[in-house]
Amino acid sequence: MPMDEGSDPEQETPAERPGRDGPAVHVWATAGPLCLPAEAAATAEAIVQAVRHGDEVRIRILLAALVDIADTEVLLHLRERLRERPQ
Repeated sequence: MPMDEGSDPEQETPAERPGRDGPAVHVWATAGPLCLPAEAAATAEAIVQAVRHGDEVRIRILLAALVDIADTEVLLHLRERLRERPQ
């Protein structure tokens, strides 16, 4: 069976394949803005603020609340927000 140009059987998904001009680009890193449910977005933002203030008790409470409402998009959004530098 012929393979597409740039295909590499060692790399399983297109997101893991290197581009022609550089390293692999993850699909979620280039996706457009997310449309998160309001409660999930507010909880994620509260977690970010609690982390920046070092409020461990609040972080635990908010993470427990996030368990019931989070999906993959929410978790990826939270991860990106936590990686951003405060302004």
